[in-house]
Amino acid sequence: MILTPTFSAYRFPFAYVAFGGNPTHWWTKFLKKGFYHCFLIMGNGFDWLLIDPVWNYTDLIFIRNRNLLSIIKERGYRLVRTTPHLALNKKGHFRPLTCVEVVKRFLGISEPKIWTPYQLFKFILSKKRKIILDF
Repeated sequence: MILTPTFSAYRFPFAYVAFGGNPTHWWTKFLKKGFYHCFLIMGNGFDWLLIDPVWNYTDLIFIRNRNLLSIIKERGYRLVRTTPHLALNKKGHFRPLTCVEVVKRFLGISEPKIWTPYQLFKFILSKKRKIILDF
C-alpha cells in the first residue's frame, strides 16, 4: 500500500480477544467448556472493529459510540487485552482456517501447536502482554 499525503493509517496498539460461545457443531464436544469460539476486537474506546471468524465466513463489523466491551462481557464472553505484533520473517504454516487461526494471524502469533481457543487463551496469559478484563 502506498501512503500519500491525503491518506493516513493507524495501527491499534492493543487488541481484545473474546473467548466463549456455545457448542454449535459435533466437534465442539472436544473443546474446553466456555472456550468454543474466539474473535478479535480492536478499537480506541470510541470506534471499534470487530473481526468475528465464524464457520463459513468472517464477519467484519465497524461499531461507533458503544461500550462494546461491556456488551460482549454481558453476553458471557471472557475478554483478554493483548498487544498485536507483526510476525516478520516468520515461516508460515499450512493450517485450517478456524477462528483461532484468524485471531492468531491478526495478533502475529505463529505458534503451530495452538489449535483451540483454550490453547490460545493460555498462550496469551503466559505472555507479559495481557490483561484480563472483568467488569
